[in-house]
Amino acid sequence: MKGELSNEYIVYDKYENAKALLSSTNELFARLGLEVLKPKESLLDCGGYFARFTQKDILVRNVAYNLALANSLNATLVFAEEDAYANALYAKTLIESDVELMRDIETNFLHQFKLLYDSKVQMSYLPDLLNTLEFDNLIQKRFSPFSSIIVRGAYQGHLPKSTNHRIYEKIDLKMLENPLALQYYTHLLEVNPQSALYNGAKLFFDLADLGVDFILSYSLGQFDLLDSKRTELCKAYNRDNIALPIVFLPQILLLAFGESDHKKLGFNHHQQKVEMF
Repeated sequence: MKGELSNEYIVYDKYENAKALLSSTNELFARLGLEVLKPKESLLDCGGYFARFTQKDILVRNVAYNLALANSLNATLVFAEEDAYANALYAKTLIESDVELMRDIETNFLHQFKLLYDSKVQMSYLPDLLNTLEFDNLIQKRFSPFSSIIVRGAYQGHLPKSTNHRIYEKIDLKMLENPLALQYYTHLLEVNPQSALYNGAKLFFDLADLGVDFILSYSLGQFDLLDSKRTELCKAYNRDNIALPIVFLPQILLLAFGESDHKKLGFNHHQQKVEMF
């Protein structure tokens, strides 16, 4: 990403099941005093796991549109979770490494919306954005002695290594690191749901055995598998459910800022009750 981020933001929101993530993200931005723009024009879908294989042309075109739209409003396009961000970063890299591709997209697609693609367009991933901000004065609650572990998206190995541990140091939350958390099975739901549910359940209970108080998901796909499909996971693995919440980063920070309203936190959109906070 080139240059400094603008002071206005557009939050990528083209998801099917992301009310918990988006409501808490918008509330977090409000708490931080960051202005979120709601463009009249809708953003376009950045696709799922298979988009870069089966719909690469559409993915690249859609990402170019989203970035050009944000740039036209002098705003930074922010991704609150890793799945969409990884696809956007992949497409952005393709566009900016091929001048002919960029011009073709401008001429045959962006032109109809009166948009231009600028390689200086600003895009950010929420954990990275938060690392650039100071919010110590907003912290009212510390998480010690709680511990957690992060589950990430399928393309985590293709993303720049983040230093977002600073966020958790600020709120005294102990983050465990374990190779178990690198696993990802959500994409198998489309091709082999039985395997996805069984292996997803094994992942969930293996992480629970580490003694964490909750699991922090950087991936909407992981959240869907471990929270929304928990009943199916337990059935596939022949285990009783346990009270281990799956939460998003904005929710954790809002809790640290003293928020207790479950609607503002987005907990009312979870399939599994979040009662420990």
